[in-house]
Amino acid sequence: MTQPDSSEGSRSPFYNGYILVLLLIINTLSYADRHVFSILIPDIKAEFGASDSVLGLLSGPAFIVSYVLLTLPLARLGDRWSRRGVVALAAGLWSIASAACGIVTHVAQMAVARVLVGVGEAGAMPSSQAIVAGLFSERKRSSAIGVLTAGTYTGLVVGLTGGAAIASQWDWRAAFIALSLPGLLLAVLIWLTGPRQARDGAGSASDGGGSLYQSVRLFLAIPSLRYIALGVGVYNVFGYAGATWLPAYFIRSHGMSVLETGTWLGLGAAAGGIAGSLAGGVLVDSLRKRNEAWQLRVPALGQLASFPLLAIMFLLPGGMHVSFAGLDVPAVALLLLATGFLSALWAAPAYGAVARLIPPAQRAQAAGVLIVIVNLVGSVLGPPAAGIASDLMSASFGEESMRYSLLALTVLVFAGGLLSWRASLSYTGDLARSGG
Repeated sequence: MTQPDSSEGSRSPFYNGYILVLLLIINTLSYADRHVFSILIPDIKAEFGASDSVLGLLSGPAFIVSYVLLTLPLARLGDRWSRRGVVALAAGLWSIASAACGIVTHVAQMAVARVLVGVGEAGAMPSSQAIVAGLFSERKRSSAIGVLTAGTYTGLVVGLTGGAAIASQWDWRAAFIALSLPGLLLAVLIWLTGPRQARDGAGSASDGGGSLYQSVRLFLAIPSLRYIALGVGVYNVFGYAGATWLPAYFIRSHGMSVLETGTWLGLGAAAGGIAGSLAGGVLVDSLRKRNEAWQLRVPALGQLASFPLLAIMFLLPGGMHVSFAGLDVPAVALLLLATGFLSALWAAPAYGAVARLIPPAQRAQAAGVLIVIVNLVGSVLGPPAAGIASDLMSASFGEESMRYSLLALTVLVFAGGLLSWRASLSYTGDLARSGG
């Protein structure tokens, strides 16, 4: 049975809000450092002469293997030692490693730097989730987590739009360096001002923390958590492929410049994603009063509704524009706004479900399990699969090969939505058994 977190209500609303905003900014920079690579792919390819397949490996496995391998050990360190300490160390490491991406002289060096970025970023989100879950009561928790997970999309804006702007003004190396340096200051700030209640609210073996193996078993023993993790993971095979290759699709199939691509991706996918992340938490906190199953129905419906819109987006003629609010807007940007909103509805409800079903002493580790499953299924497979498929299709479709590669992957969006709906069918019973 889950127990109330002793830190709930023990801090002032102002302090809780300050920590939430600080963690939002930290996670924004985490995702900015991750996604800036995507917008810089054309420049990196031109300088190093790498193929799409190699660049897909750099974007996906080179980053994600270390990220996945270190997520659970660092989450456990947060639960047992200091969550604020883990976030601070993680932010410092990924900032230094991302800056190193801007000074490499060879693809192999870039691969090493991307591995180290993954090591650093592995520590941020699980402990951040656990800190927020401890600071906010159950009544407001999903909404607060929605604010935190909006960092995924604010980071997309900063990484794509900011990276494109810096690269167009100077060069791609300057983009890596400029976006990484603020993380060092924020690392110091969270270390000095982060929550310091008993062991940062962390657990120990004696109070239910258990071993890492026991924490993983606990997560996997809960049907709704198994299905939502698998559903989001399958969904994100396309999601992570899109995060890496949508810039290439915009450039190749719609004739946009790097700066135009970064701008429209920021305004479309990211703005919709920020709104969806915030809305997901608010919707769940409201709808679950009627039926607890809405905690996981919301992400399922968002995934299922985004499937036909994504298919349409990849079938649009190149360069198609529509008039909107007196502006001539690329049609793909408007569809990205809608699909970005729907795609983002999963995060706050899913992490909120983890916080309700898992004891406080193991929350960082449980969030880490969800992150590992999502990334093992999504990030490891998505970017290289799309890159390899694009290379294979290039003989038939030429510059349009990335369009059809991404279109083929949208079927996984529908499959992920079905798995997430299955999770919602088990959630109410799981909640009753956990005492959450």
